[in-house]
Amino acid sequence: MMGVLQTAITPPMGPLGMQLITILNCVEKSKSYVYENARFAEDGKTIEVESRPRKGNRPVCSGCGRAGATYDHQLKPRQFQFVPLWQIAVVFVYTMRREGCHS
Repeated sequence: MMGVLQTAITPPMGPLGMQLITILNCVEKSKSYVYENARFAEDGKTIEVESRPRKGNRPVCSGCGRAGATYDHQLKPRQFQFVPLWQIAVVFVYTMRREGCHS
């Protein structure tokens, strides 16, 4: 069973990859970012879901909560753990933006 799921999700937007992204949009939709690719990690035990900022969306300052301009990105994407699906670990992969707050 695991091999069947793995081969179905491995293509970036394969049939099951699209369904997983659709499920995530139903349960964890965000105004700030978009889910792009869902695939198994190299260990075969974790689903990695890549995300990117929505076009035209400005980052929000964690201090004052106001939107500002992006001035930089981290070099490496970070991974954020999500609720496991069917006892399979799920992580969101996201490259953090840096926001230039003027307050």
